[in-house]
Amino acid sequence: MEQGEFEVLLEVGQAYLMNKDYGKAITKFSEALRINPHDPEVYYYLGLAYEGAEKFPEAVKTYERTLTLDRNHSNAEIRLGEVMKKIKDAKKKKK
Repeated sequence: MEQGEFEVLLEVGQAYLMNKDYGKAITKFSEALRINPHDPEVYYYLGLAYEGAEKFPEAVKTYERTLTLDRNHSNAEIRLGEVMKKIKDAKKKKK
């Protein structure tokens, strides 16, 4: 049952993500991680949701976790670089 529930949570989270309902996407991906905390794809999607919600420190952590679990996850690497740039740009604007 858990695997089926995991897949449903992932699909529902992706639907929320596509509809830019980032809060609900974060909730669903977090629930999926409780079932399978070693799936790099879930961390990647969670990172996308955090990024969409402009929660950049959380996005950085989840993209880094994705890369810890899967060193070859090029999309996570790209997104991590983009988020780091957004953080850097935001700090420049504050000065």
